[in-house]
Order: sequence, then C-alpha cells, then structure tokens
Amino acid sequence: MKTVFHNIQRPKISTIFTSHETSKGKASYSKTKMSNPATMNELRLTRNTFTDINVTIEPPKQQTELYNNVTNVNDIKLAIKNYYQIPTPPPSRFFPPIEEPDVQMNTDQREREISIAETTASVPSVQKITNEKEDIPVKSILVPSSETVIIPNFHETNNEKKGLQVKGILIPNSKMKVQTESTASSVHKQTMHSVIDIDPDNERADFFIEGLPMDSTMFTYNLTSDPYTCSVLKITNTDIDAQEKFSQLNIEPFWMGRKHFWNHIFDSRYESLMRNPKWPPLQVILVPRTHIDTIWRRTFAQYHKDSVSKILSNIVKKLQFYNTLTFTWNEVSHLSYWWKTTTYRNRAAFRKLLRSGRLEITTGGWVEPDESTSHLFGLVHQLTEGHQWLKQNLNYTPKVAWLTNSVTHSPTMTYLLAASNIYELVITNVHYAWEQFLAEFQYSDFIWIQSWDGDKSYPSYLNDVLNRMGNDRYPKHAVLTHYLQFNSAGFRACGPNGALCASEYNFATNHKNLDVGAYNVKEKAELLLEQYSKSGTISPHNTIIAPLGGPLHYEMQSEFDFQFNNYKKIADFVAANKEIYKASIEFGTTKDYFDSLKRKHKGFPTIKGDFLNFADISSGSPAYWTGFYTSRPFTKILLRRLQSTLRTTEILFSFALNLHVFRRSNISQVYELLIKARETVARLMDRNVVSGTMSANTLKHVHNQMLTTARDCWHIQEISASFLSMKPEKHEPYLQKYVYRDGEFMSALRTVSPGDQVYIFNSLSHDRTEIVELTTRYPNIRIVDHNKKDVTVQINPVWTFTTENLIKLSKMFYKIIFAIMVPPLTLELFQIKETYDASQNAATIFCLSCHVDEVINNGTLYPFTIQPIQSGDIQLESYKHRLVFDEYTGFLKTVLEKETNVEKNILIDYGAFRDSGFNSGMFLFNTNVTKPLQDILSEYRLGIKNKLTLIISGLVTTEITSVYGRLLQHTTRIFNLLRSPLSSAIYMESKVDYEISPKYRELELFLLVQTDINNGNPPEIFTDNNGFQYTARILNISRRVESNMYPITSMAFIQDKNTRLTFITDHAQGVTALQEGQMLFMLDRRVLYNDGRGTPEGLADSTATCHRNFLLLENLVGAPTSFMRQSFKNELKLPSLSALYLANALDNLLDIFLIEKNHTKLCYYAFLPLVKTSFPCDVYLVNFRAVLHRSKIRHDTPDTALMTLHRQSFSCQVDNSAVLHCSGDSNIVLKKILRNTMKIHQMNLPGTDRGVPVLVLTHTNFPPMELTTLSIQF
Repeated sequence: MKTVFHNIQRPKISTIFTSHETSKGKASYSKTKMSNPATMNELRLTRNTFTDINVTIEPPKQQTELYNNVTNVNDIKLAIKNYYQIPTPPPSRFFPPIEEPDVQMNTDQREREISIAETTASVPSVQKITNEKEDIPVKSILVPSSETVIIPNFHETNNEKKGLQVKGILIPNSKMKVQTESTASSVHKQTMHSVIDIDPDNERADFFIEGLPMDSTMFTYNLTSDPYTCSVLKITNTDIDAQEKFSQLNIEPFWMGRKHFWNHIFDSRYESLMRNPKWPPLQVILVPRTHIDTIWRRTFAQYHKDSVSKILSNIVKKLQFYNTLTFTWNEVSHLSYWWKTTTYRNRAAFRKLLRSGRLEITTGGWVEPDESTSHLFGLVHQLTEGHQWLKQNLNYTPKVAWLTNSVTHSPTMTYLLAASNIYELVITNVHYAWEQFLAEFQYSDFIWIQSWDGDKSYPSYLNDVLNRMGNDRYPKHAVLTHYLQFNSAGFRACGPNGALCASEYNFATNHKNLDVGAYNVKEKAELLLEQYSKSGTISPHNTIIAPLGGPLHYEMQSEFDFQFNNYKKIADFVAANKEIYKASIEFGTTKDYFDSLKRKHKGFPTIKGDFLNFADISSGSPAYWTGFYTSRPFTKILLRRLQSTLRTTEILFSFALNLHVFRRSNISQVYELLIKARETVARLMDRNVVSGTMSANTLKHVHNQMLTTARDCWHIQEISASFLSMKPEKHEPYLQKYVYRDGEFMSALRTVSPGDQVYIFNSLSHDRTEIVELTTRYPNIRIVDHNKKDVTVQINPVWTFTTENLIKLSKMFYKIIFAIMVPPLTLELFQIKETYDASQNAATIFCLSCHVDEVINNGTLYPFTIQPIQSGDIQLESYKHRLVFDEYTGFLKTVLEKETNVEKNILIDYGAFRDSGFNSGMFLFNTNVTKPLQDILSEYRLGIKNKLTLIISGLVTTEITSVYGRLLQHTTRIFNLLRSPLSSAIYMESKVDYEISPKYRELELFLLVQTDINNGNPPEIFTDNNGFQYTARILNISRRVESNMYPITSMAFIQDKNTRLTFITDHAQGVTALQEGQMLFMLDRRVLYNDGRGTPEGLADSTATCHRNFLLLENLVGAPTSFMRQSFKNELKLPSLSALYLANALDNLLDIFLIEKNHTKLCYYAFLPLVKTSFPCDVYLVNFRAVLHRSKIRHDTPDTALMTLHRQSFSCQVDNSAVLHCSGDSNIVLKKILRNTMKIHQMNLPGTDRGVPVLVLTHTNFPPMELTTLSIQF
C-alpha cells in the first residue's frame, strides 16, 4: 500500500470546553506528576467552531461497536472498505504494478452503498483531485454531473456536539456526475480527461517530454516489495561502561580547592614503586609538536600567512639539520595550502622525512573537529578529504591518531578511525573526575570498544600484534587508546607539577631559562625526572609520552635549536647515568610509543561509551564545557545545510559522470569549483567553527565562506542536473536552484508562475514522501506531476509580524504547498499551471489580530477568508492524532492516538536558565544558583502582553502559530497523509530572536517537553552520537544541571515499557532533564561574559534562528515475561525506522530546480531515476563522491567514485504503522541498483587502500550499524 492523502478527513480544528472545569483554558495535567492520563470516556462537551471543515474520522480498528445503530456489521466493514479503496494506477514502464487482489465491485453493488446527499450552502467547496502517484483513496471516479456530496453509508457516534460535517468530497461543477470505478476502468483515458483539464496541445502522458528515440531500458526504475526486517543487537560487555562509571564518580571531591587530584596517596605509591625492583625502568618519549588552529580568533589565511607556513618550512629545514630530531604533524588543511606554494626541494625533503619515520602525520583529517557537535557527514568528509590528499600527494597513510584539541571524545570518531585502518589513538581533556579515576587505577591505556560491536571473529590488527586468541580477542573496531596524562598536550603533561615544566623546561619562550650546561644538567635532569617518574606511576608499564610544544610553537627556527639542544643534553646525561636513574629519554613519535607499549604490555582494560561531559577545575570550582553544545545555533544550522548541499552536489556530479553526460563538454572549471567546495566544507569542520566558539570578526568571515561555497555548489548542481535531464544535443545549463527557507540559505529571490516547471531531486537512497513549499505571486496555481495528473495543492498566506503587534498577510506573495512521493535518487518533473478558482485550494485562516497588506497585487482576487478564533482550548485533528493546545499559551497539551484511543500528556513550554556570570560564557555553562530559572513568557501568562495566534488549515497541512513578540514564534504542524512517517509525526518550529544586545542578557533559552512517560527515577534519556549511534544516559538529578547536559546532533528519545517519544533535530544542541518524563532542549544563549577559555569575548551576536524539529510518539511491543524483559534490557536501544526516515529527511531536504517557461523545451526527461531500484530500508547513502586528482582534471575525465553507505539499524520494539517503499532484502546486489558499473571494490572508509572486489553486500561484509565505502569504476 502506498502513502496517500487522507482526503476523506481534512485536519479538524475545534475549541474544547470540559464539563469538569469552569476555567476553559486550565491545563488538565500536573507538571510534576503526569502518570495518570485522563480517561477518554469522560464527559466532554465540544463546540465545533469551524463547522465547515469538520470531517469524519477514520473508524478505529476493532471499534465496530461504535456503530450500534447499524444492525449489519458486515455492511459497515464493506462500506468502509469501499470508502478507502485505492484505485489501480495505469501501467508504467518505470513503476511496474504490484500485484494486489481484485477488490473492485460491480456498478450495481457500488451504487447501493453510496448515497447522494443534498448540498448545503454553508459547506465550502473542496476540490477533489486524484493523484495516482500518491495513491489517494477514492471510491468513485467523478465525471460531469450536478453538484454532489459523496457520503459513506455509515454513522459516527461520539461525545462531540453534532455539527454540519463534510463526510465526502464536493465537486463544484454543474456538469459533473458519478461513474463507478468498474465502468471507469475500461475507459480510463476518457474519464481522466473529464476530471483533469488536459492542455489543448495534447501533451504526451509519458516520462519523456518529447518522443525522441532513446534506450528506455536504461532509465527504468523498479519498485521493491520485499518485507523489511530488523536485527536485534546486543550490548557489548566491557570492563568499564563510561556512562555508568561517570554516574558513580564523585564530581565534587574534597580536593577541588587545590585544583588538582594529586595528593600524598599518589606520592606514597610513587615512592613505593621507585623502591620496587620489579618496577620497569622509566621510558620517556619526547614528541615535538605544535598545535595550530584552522579558524578561531583569526581566519585560515591569516593563521597560515602569519604562522603556519613558517612552522612547516622550519620543520623541513631543522629535521634535515638535526638527524635525531622528530616531529608530529596533525592536520592536512594547512599542509595542503603550504604544499601549493612551497618549492620542489621542500616537497622532496618532506616526502623523505615521512619515509624515514622521523616526521609523522597523525589522524590524517583535514582539520581537528569537535567530536560532540559534529554530524556524521562532516566527520567522514573531512577525514576522507585529508586521507585522499595524503595518498595522492605523499603516498602516505596515517597509522596513529592524535585527538587532543577537542574537549569531548565520541566513540563515533573511534569507529571512523578503525574503519580508516587506524587502531591507535592519543586523547586528553577528560572530566577531572575521570582524570583522577584513570590515574588511580593506572588506566592510562585502554581498548575503546563500540557498544554494539561484538564480532570477535573478524581479523584485526590489534588481535594480531597483541596475540589475542579465542574469546579473549577484541572486536574488529577496537582501538588502543592512550590518555595523555594531566589533561595536557603540551609541556604541562610532564607530571603533576605541570607549572614547573611549563616555566622551567620550555626553553624557547622563557628568557629566565638558562641553557643546560655541565654546571646545571644534573639539577635540571633530576627535577625533570621526578615529574616524569610520577607520571609513569599512573600507568602499569612506566612508559610515557612527553609532548614538547603548544599553540603555534616552532614559528621561529631558534625554537627548534633551544628545545632540541637542551633536551638532548638532559637525555644524554640520563643515558650516561642509566644505572642510577633507571630511565631513558629519547626523541620519538607517537608510533614509537605504541610500538614500545605493545612490546611491553599485552593486556588492557576495555571501555565502551563516550567522554562528552568535560569540566575543568582551574578556578577551584567545576567549570563545565557544555555551553558550546548550543552556542550560535544559527551557525550550526547553516553548517549542516552547507554539508547537505555539498552532499547533493557530489551525488549529482558523480551520477552525471556515471552516465557520461559530460563527454562532449569541457568542465574543468567545474572540477576546480568542486575541489574548492570540498576543501572549504572540510575546513569549516574545525572544532571552533562547528562548536560556534570563534570570535565575532571571524564569524563574519565564516558566514561569507559558507554562502560563497553554497553558491558554488548550487552552480555545480545546476550544471549536473541540466546535463542529466536535457536533450543530448544541448550543452547549456538551463536549471536554476530554488532555495528559500526562513533563517537559512536563500538563492536569488525567485517565484514560480504558470508555465514554469520544477525538477525535484531526492538525494536519499529510499523513497520519501515530503511536503514541498514554493513561493508565487499567483494564487491561481495547480501542480501537475510527470504522469500528467494533478497533485493536491494547498495555498497558504505569506505573513510577517509587525511592530504594532499584528500579523500582516501579504497580497503580493503566496505559498504553494503540496505533498509528493519521490523515488530514491530520482529527478521528477512537476509542471505549474494556471487554474481559475484559487479559493478551492486556499487554506482557511483563523486569526484575531491579522490584517491584509494594502499593497496592490497583480489583479488576482485575494483567495483567503479570515475567521475569528473562539475561546477555549484548540484542537487539531489528523487521521492519526487529535492534538489539544492550551488556550492561553497556544502550546501542545495532549495527544490522542486514535488507533489505540489512548490520550498522552505531552506538554510543550519554554523557559530560560539565568546565567551566573562566573564560569559561564561561549564555552562554559553555569546557571545562577539562587535563581536558576526564568519564565520568559510570564508577561503573556499574566496578561500584561498579548500573544497572537494564527491557525492555517488546508488540504495538506494544518498548523497553529503562537507569536510572543519578536522573541518567540512557535508553530505546530500536522500532515494530512496516510501511512507515512510524516503522518505520525508532529512538526514543531521555534523562531527565536534575541534582538539587539543587551536585551535578554544572561538568558539561555530552552524548549521543554514534559510527558507522562515513566522513564525512571533518576530519568534515563537516549541521545545520538553524531547521528551514527545512540547512548543511554542516566541523569543524576541531584547533581548540578551543567553536569547532566549532553549534546545531540540528530535525535533524543525517552521511553517506558509502552511508549516512546522521539525528538528529532537538524543541528547540534544541548539536552537534559530536570525530572522524570521530561526532555529539555537548549535553543539559544546570550552570555556577555568572557569565560576565560580562549575566545576573549562574550556571546552577544545572536541572530534570529528557526529551530525545526519533529516529535514522534510511538508504541512499544511489550515484554510479557521477566525473562524477555531481561533480554530487552540487554538489547541495544535504537530509534525506529520512522525516526531514522524523518531524521534523514530533516537533514537532507528535497532539492528543487526551477525551469522558467521560456526554457521548458530544453527539458527532456519528466522522470529520471539514477538508480535501478531502491537500497534496503536500513541503508543510508552518506556520500557518492568522484575521485578527482587536481593534476589530472584538465586532461582526464574521472571514471571512479567513492560511495559511502551506512547500515542504519533500527529498533525491533517499535510498533511501526508507516509503510516505507524500500527493499527489505539484507543482501545488496550492487549491479541491480547501480548503472554502468565496470568494477566495484570494497575499500576502507576514506577509500585509500587497494580494496577487494565485491558484487553483493551482506550482513557479513556490511554488518548492521557500520559504514562501508565502495570504489565504483564507470
């Protein structure tokens, strides 16, 4: 069954009076206890405010007893069946029909079950337009006859007050008559010509606009009907569960005032081990390094010109001069920029140093990203970009990762490293409680394991080098991780007295430090050895890394001389007295450390989970770095949109290469644009950009780069889509990218008009049903799909909030809203045509403070009627839900799920945390202890100010918007669809505008979702890690709220044994909870203080931001026995398939290309699938990027692309009613999906190894939860 409009029931609006409460708007819930849902059978008096759009709801399943006034239940079932019967579409070359049982009835039987009722003047006309693509349920095909209302032959009984109801579809045409389907099926074409006005030029109802000779088999698309299944994944057992352990750690220890955990107990252990003859000798590996920023307080170009280019040149020169000196470099962005301008001699020397092993490049990412607020695409893209550059230019593959810049550490990054053949990692910056714990138990090195990775049979690097066998083997994505002691990656990492090393042993920056000589070498060596030895005691093997460097070190050549010569003197002195000191000090790399470690030590503890909640104690009190999860949400949203834009660009360009549409064109400039866009997007993955913590001046530069790169990507998309869809002999792009979304990127202001056409591209790997919005100056619009069938259209007003506290409705612009289903990776054409009566598709507006703009329009009649909103709670209905909104706030209050007839309390509200002014800023989050919360809407609740309410109800969507001045606009929308994830979802939009500083200073705004879900006390909340995996977090609400704040980038959900509520977002933000059944999401922050963590300014440049979210309420399949409940407890908690669908759709919008009417003749295909069929339901296309060599693009056309896929596992516990059009086969036969493939190899994640040939992906070579990269040669 396909996703369809529920055209029998238009979303219903009413106001509600409860017979038990005299105050009409009083909430029927408690904010502190919501476990007692209201009974659905209580007496309720309902006044139908909008009688003209009140419609019959779909009868709930197994509820035939409601029709107690009808004697024959079978007649009821038969009538309902016919009423919702789906017609069989005409045969199509691209959509072969799915075999279904014949459910048609003969004419006489149908006529006996249809009654024709008289039309009443008060009922507005509602146009009935069939759409076989959407498979809209119709029970008859309409041809010219008198005006009629079709009413099904059953009655509705409920507790609501009866009003005039439209129970069918009114066709306002005096020439329409009713013809049964059985008759119409034989004369399909003639009937459809009667229903839909066909253009007089007799356009072909075909997939080609023009009937030119083509190989039609090349562009066929097959629907799949295999049922999809889910895989139950068990949680991996490890020695330490990071989330469980952190909840047990003492986060306010007695030593906080001393700012360091080291005390006499650690000194006693140190002294004891020094006297122990079995304690191994101390080995110190000196690792010269520098930390460079890509974008932070300066732009990339400024950093490179002023510092980084000098550092790289100095590295090459000094490593050639000192033949025992080593160096570790940790990014590719600056390296690639330096490579373009440096001399051939420097390039040759750099390659030679890499081959010798004295110069090491760690991680291989384009930049050092933040691991908490970055989404999967960005992490994969910057890692692939860096590794590809290293392979192409240096023939180098990193073997070790160094992630010390980020203050958060996610298991997603660990997985990506393992998938890139990197199995050794160095981290630092963990919560001070973790710092003490790891030091106390000597867990300086551990095996980091994915919580879902239990496969120990796969050959892995670590098992081979550590001689692990049998059940002692580590899973294949395990990574050996070293925690760099004392939360430092510089001189302070030498020992517990880090200040001593930073001041006395940084020989280049402190003029007080004298050179080491014969007169002071013993004193210097012993003082330093004491710190090194103490560091050695926090590990079981007494081997440590001692970093020599810091931010922008080695900018001067003299620094190499000072550091190398003085440390070499100390190392030589210790070596000469080895029997006395039992120690060795030598220059080396990170790889040298791990090689030594693996020789000495074979057994390591295993850890799963993440280290996302970071806090330092440098001021003597906890300072939580959880504020940047939410800082500058506007920048976070734009970055995600830019990443999505680049993804679509890559996919369209790669398919254009795959189908050889560029073979007669020189597109070398397009290659250059694409390479530049890739590098820019990868560069913007820098930690300070993703987290929104760059300086205000740099922020302007970042936004300009985002916009420039987006325009370049749109240009490449226009060229690629044009060449794919145009006539073969044409070579000029004719498509224009259409982008308009409030608060995000905008292309040049474009409106559609009759005669225009639009291509809509679905970049996802499965079918999707979506709502499309276009802007027009003409409300008399209808939309025709590629089958020449009209699509159900809704015309909405364009409105703005004025300073006079009014809502102004535009007479110049209108929104066209329609729902479509687009197959995966398909370009589908829609034509925009003129109709004569816009009022039939116009939404109904309900508002008390609206006025229409007085601007003279283009002469068309204003299609909307504005009706008043009567008092009482507001009720919206779709076929799936009945939503009740509080009269005074306009926020959601309860949700009734009609299928189960169960009402759930879901309270939406807004509030703010007051800032403390201390340990709070761009990075840090710290609430005011005395008055932590503020009601930002108190003036509206008390009646001092008036909120505005606008309700827009139409055929496709119904929404309610509450306007609280400029600060907040809250919209809730439901969709009039059947059997689609959208039909079960509740869309919410929060537009926040802090206005100009200092208004709303020291306020951190949040959205509160309070439910009656019993998710435990303390509450348990599930959050995503980078949109890749999901972590359960038990919040200790006795602790300060800052310690319970966690980042999400895609979704969070809570559940009990019966119900789950999922909150889906399109950008990173913080989430926490203050009590059971609650989720609290941070929206925006205005903090005017400098928190002293690097960016010397506050956060006062907030801009108006639209936060777009989905709420998804789902039922869980219960566990009937205690044994099964225990089994469920050990299962990995995953989102539902619908939640994944909505998250993917929210993150990757439909791409729209406008074809102006004077260019429509250039369009060749009306329907262009780029794949033969869909991917399996759980497979998501992360990226499909062509392999481009900058040195070859002028001579050779690329013939290879890397396709990265993610097998997104989903929950087996969720009762999913949505029907998704995708394959359920777990085996992916690649040549049945992809076109024009010569060779396919399965590679490592960045696509830099040789790979193995592959034809079919199975659960063996592509298991659940994992990523895989395919090299596809065309």
